Amino acid sequence: MNEKGHSLVVTMLIITIFLLLGLTIMSVAIYQARFTEVRVEDVESFHEATKAIEETIAEMKTRIEDFDMSTEDLDSKLDIEGLQNRYGVKIEDVTSNYIEASYQKKLLFTRVYIISYDIKDKDSHKTYKTVERRVIVTSTPSFLKYALGSQENVVLNGGAYIEGNIYAGKNAYMTNVANYIDFDNNEYMEPTSFPTTSKNSVLFVNGSYFSCDHDKNDCYDYNVEDNAFQRIVENYSNGIHFQSQAPSIQKEREEFIDVDFEWTVKDKLLNAAGMETKEYNNYINKRIDQLFTELIEQKRFAVLKSVSELREKINSIDQSIILQSGDSSQFVLDGEELDGEVLDLQDRWLIVDGDLVLRANKPITIKGNIIVFGNLEIFGIGQDKKNKNIDLDSTVYVFGRRDLNVPGRTLIYNANINITGDKVVVLLSRGPLEIARINEFENTLSLKQPNLKGYFYTESSATVYAVGSYINIEGGLFARGDTSAPDFDVSGLVINAYRGQVERPNRLSFTQSNDIEQSRFVIRYEPHVFIDRVDGLPFVKKLSLIVDKLTVK
Repeated sequence: MNEKGHSLVVTMLIITIFLLLGLTIMSVAIYQARFTEVRVEDVESFHEATKAIEETIAEMKTRIEDFDMSTEDLDSKLDIEGLQNRYGVKIEDVTSNYIEASYQKKLLFTRVYIISYDIKDKDSHKTYKTVERRVIVTSTPSFLKYALGSQENVVLNGGAYIEGNIYAGKNAYMTNVANYIDFDNNEYMEPTSFPTTSKNSVLFVNGSYFSCDHDKNDCYDYNVEDNAFQRIVENYSNGIHFQSQAPSIQKEREEFIDVDFEWTVKDKLLNAAGMETKEYNNYINKRIDQLFTELIEQKRFAVLKSVSELREKINSIDQSIILQSGDSSQFVLDGEELDGEVLDLQDRWLIVDGDLVLRANKPITIKGNIIVFGNLEIFGIGQDKKNKNIDLDSTVYVFGRRDLNVPGRTLIYNANINITGDKVVVLLSRGPLEIARINEFENTLSLKQPNLKGYFYTESSATVYAVGSYINIEGGLFARGDTSAPDFDVSGLVINAYRGQVERPNRLSFTQSNDIEQSRFVIRYEPHVFIDRVDGLPFVKKLSLIVDKLTVK
């Protein structure tokens, strides 16, 4: 009997175990099926949300393509309510969050929208996720859409890190060598890594793209006669080469909306002079030198002779100000002389008829927009990094000599250009732009903390040296390009960037790294530039739509 009882218990136990095992397997199968169903629903819902937002943006682009800025009303043309009803999205106008109320009436063609789509639970119908995208409708040129770019060529020498899109109107070149000019004025080439981009970056190339591996063949020679680094063309091959992370590559399908630099400066001069709309058309087509002279004769500006007079009278003058003292004037804003005083132009413009030098032997803070009819030089003095700070809440146009029509050069070195508050400085130069010797031999590197904030543009070519320097830009850098090609044999934008530690006991000493955190040139695109400095930005006669990245909340 006992044996029969034990057998029964064992049999029941085995049956129970198999029953539990079966129920567990069934539960897992049901859960997996349900999880798969939810996951499929989630993916389908996300796709539906993305599709609705993208279709909304596509129609907005179509509606502004043929928009007549002289006769049509932008809000009526966009018909935001109709777009919401058609695509099931929510469109929130957040323009007032970015643009001060005093500019609202002036900026008839700037809008900032958040387009969002709520993903709801199938059973409870409650929103559990929101997909959204910010878009900016603006009458500003296309170059402001890119982290780096040129209408001509883009050359990336060495280990730059780029977070944002890149535009090359012609060709793009990549190498793993950084060229530099030492203090002894000799030219050197230092092997390093190839550049790296963020995973969402796009390289727009309308021509071809080439790479050269300096470990296998020399990429450059130095041409003494031309005083320029020259590519050894036969050592470049078709294709691109990036370190760790590469951008996607495509041609730019959208129209490139260019800026007329001279027309823009004339427009800003007339605005600074307080020109009424009915008078505007009588002046805008005049030569810039003639326009400048006539506005002074009409006493549209307060004309001052020196920086000391500017500091003395700035708070008692209502008009925009011209600094003018002679044909070969140079005006120096010295940090030590300012002694912490903020140069606040408020709603006025400062027009400098000559060269402008910002010399930061102590910090300099300037608020207000500036036109320079000469060259611009920004530099710091001494070893104290804090004393080299130049805080700008400005749009600066460097036109060059108005009487001789010579483009103005811009040189930034050994200084830290920051922003005041949440604003972004925009610097536009008609002549060549060079950035060098920023945070020299700094070896505490980071992708996050910028030491230059703003958007830098030149009608000519631009060269950036980040070998001994450490340059971290929050904003953008664009060289339209022309026949000039300072230091290099191609026109456009040239970036030289080492990756690793650099010291200078006698001459430069290098410790190479492939870690992107050790990049000595970093640029992170900042779209706030379109709206934070919108009152001083170049104006074009066509609207464009700037689309920010997709976010999920």
